[in-house]
Amino acid sequence: MALKGFIFDLDGVIVDTAKFHFLAWQSLARALGIDFTHQANEQLKGVSRVDSLHKILGWGGISLSKADFESSLLKKNE
Repeated sequence: MALKGFIFDLDGVIVDTAKFHFLAWQSLARALGIDFTHQANEQLKGVSRVDSLHKILGWGGISLSKADFESSLLKKNE
């Protein structure tokens, strides 16, 4: 059978992934002792994962080592 096409889900067109990003950021923030609300999540729309984590850490007044920062980025995506 020949391949006839591809389906791409660009920015939630087919599947709304925004709620899953919120839950992942919320879980990570809570593990760091930071309250993460839907209002805070609105400030992350269109922001890269790295910059989002910087913002969240800033809201919590927390700084992480480079290794812990990178580890947190991986945890968010897992």
